[in-house]
Amino acid sequence: MRWHAHRRLSTGSKLGLYDPAPPGALSSTRQMEASLLAVAAPPTNHKGLIFGLDTSTGWIISHDPFFAYGHTVQNPNVCYIGDLGSGKSSAMKTWGLLRPLILGRDIVVLDKKLQKNTGEGEYAPLSRHLGREPIIFRIGGGGSCINILDPRIGTGDQDERNSGSPAGQSMLLRAVTEEALGRPLSPLEGKALRTAHRRALHTATEQGYVATISHVMDALLHPDERDATEVEVTRAELRGWGLEIAFELERLISDDLAGLIDGETSPEVQLGEGLTVFDVSNLPESGPALAIVMTLVNTWLANMLHHRTQSRPTHLLVEEAWHLVRGTVAEVIARNLKLSRALGLSSHFAFHHISDVPEGSTAQAIIKECDTIFIYQQKKPADARAVLEMYDLPASSYLDILKMPTGSCLLKIGSEVPIRARHLRSPTEVTLTDTDAAMKQVRHATG
Repeated sequence: MRWHAHRRLSTGSKLGLYDPAPPGALSSTRQMEASLLAVAAPPTNHKGLIFGLDTSTGWIISHDPFFAYGHTVQNPNVCYIGDLGSGKSSAMKTWGLLRPLILGRDIVVLDKKLQKNTGEGEYAPLSRHLGREPIIFRIGGGGSCINILDPRIGTGDQDERNSGSPAGQSMLLRAVTEEALGRPLSPLEGKALRTAHRRALHTATEQGYVATISHVMDALLHPDERDATEVEVTRAELRGWGLEIAFELERLISDDLAGLIDGETSPEVQLGEGLTVFDVSNLPESGPALAIVMTLVNTWLANMLHHRTQSRPTHLLVEEAWHLVRGTVAEVIARNLKLSRALGLSSHFAFHHISDVPEGSTAQAIIKECDTIFIYQQKKPADARAVLEMYDLPASSYLDILKMPTGSCLLKIGSEVPIRARHLRSPTEVTLTDTDAAMKQVRHATG
């Protein structure tokens, strides 16, 4: 019997069965796409690193600052914002570190998170598991040293005038001095510092050694007659211009920064292939040491990449990045960030809150320099509103941010509509990124 669309099975209908349908038309999946209008499109391009799932549609979220550059993002920098325990560190360790390593990229970590049970940073066991000892900084010696006047960091005024290069020695030296003084340098102090810097480099080259900040301090205290003649003052006058900063630098390298920046760069301070961890977890929260060392590492890395003959995508991960965006050193970081695209560097910064970042400050400019934003839970209404305003998010996002479950976030990519995302980790990633104890168990099991 042939069935037609207008005929019904009365018995079947009474029993709750569907009536026979007319025969379907032959077609293809491409032709039938137009009939699936209710099916949501994937939230991201398929190219990139898998992050997790779109909680609204179930689609996989794939994103990578390098693949997305020139399309959905205009710079490769990334910002993670969230309360303690919200899941941002897990995202950094997996999406920002482990997964890019699979692609053969270099990863550099500034590790601030001290683990009291081991006395070292949170990333140290992971670094050893991947075959490299962390580079540890400690006040008073027993750790590594990084030289502000390292020849691998731009040496001379030419670097300072060239906006296409990272911050050089002069800019670093001035930032460190102002950080130590707690105020900007006067014009006379600035001239004395620049003159002493040039004299220290010149003397070191003549005598065949590497200049350090101690040589700058000595040139401030004992200026050369030729330098005084050049600026048409007496040696006593030139010495007077730099006397206060010389004493402050002396205090700095014998107290706050003892053993950290007052010698030649340690041999282990190298940018190796794969993962490189700079462990700054033993540096004190208060005082200038932490901000200065983190800024030095950032600038050293930027100059290493700038002088590379072949570009290689590199990720810089900074936990508790608020140390980098305060004080005078923030200007150095801001300059280096503007060159991220040319350097092939994707900087990842983690913050707890941005509500206390001053409007119009260098810190705010650094945060806004990021085109990929992961927004985790902000329990305080003021913090949630600050994020909402800074990134011009829809008003409906406010409650989402306040009540965001652990491991979930709003992902904002460039000017795209934010995606509510749930981060996914494999069992191996969970083991490698959760705790030191778990990491040690893996080492013992595989050793």
